[in-house]
Amino acid sequence: MREKLISLLIDPDRDRRNQFYLALDLLNVSKACISQDNTSKALDYFKKHPDLVPDYIFLDSLLPSDETPQFLRELRKIKRLKQVPVIWYAASFEPDQQQAIREAGFAAGLAKQSDLYRLKGNLKVLFQSELQESVMPDEASAATRFKMKMKEMLLQTQSLLEAPEHLLTHS
Repeated sequence: MREKLISLLIDPDRDRRNQFYLALDLLNVSKACISQDNTSKALDYFKKHPDLVPDYIFLDSLLPSDETPQFLRELRKIKRLKQVPVIWYAASFEPDQQQAIREAGFAAGLAKQSDLYRLKGNLKVLFQSELQESVMPDEASAATRFKMKMKEMLLQTQSLLEAPEHLLTHS
């Protein structure tokens, strides 16, 4: 794992962005974490900051499915960002979904966590892993295949996780 990382998180939920910052802070690996509400703002940010090359880009899975393949195509057109791993950031993620994630153009998947320490642990495992180069799906049917794969995965995922047991109050 690198000593300090730069990451970009694309997630419309402010609370999840804050939790992500806190998890990175607990890991003590963050040089910078930039967040954007949506993919078009993220692409604009990259254009305005031509020297920025994040180590990881995390993309919220609940963004419109039409938006994601277009974002991945536009991102890969930017020469300095071609090799940056894009991580599918979802309510839940199972190892058996890895192939579908890669076929959709992502390097890996990461489950959102309601527990800050679980998120920290998942990020640590991700940062220590050797990610394979992302496969860019062919242009013609990428959007259709992506929609089908993401719909299938989202149907398999659980709704956002409940509060962790140690935070629940008992009457």
